[in-house]
Amino acid sequence: MNYEGIVSKRVDAPYRSERVEAWQKIKVVQKGKFPVVGFIKDPSGVAALYLGKKEGKDLVYMGKVGTGWSRTTSAQIRKALDTVVSPKQKLTKTIRKPKATWVEPKFYADIEYRDITSEGLLRASSFKGLSKGTRRS
Repeated sequence: MNYEGIVSKRVDAPYRSERVEAWQKIKVVQKGKFPVVGFIKDPSGVAALYLGKKEGKDLVYMGKVGTGWSRTTSAQIRKALDTVVSPKQKLTKTIRKPKATWVEPKFYADIEYRDITSEGLLRASSFKGLSKGTRRS
């Protein structure tokens, strides 16, 4: 049904229309593996990753992720991505990202996200890991 989550109330609490501790919102978290198609550099690692998704033979842009890693992990991601830098982007439909360093889509980012917007972009995405290999989602 594509709900963002559910709202629940403690069974023994009376109904109140305002926000109280008896009410809780539990958000749906979705997960996926997305090919990394580019990144934004920061002095010691990456500031953000640009993500794609295979749709048939096309590689489409899915948005970016800029959170979920430590400084150490950021440096490790940068070291890995520096090995697959490409002079041009590999997306089927070119996008304009002046700060991007484009890469061959050889690495996949494990991402948690809340939803996919009507524009087809990940919403509230967070990085959970990086792997090299074949697409699994």
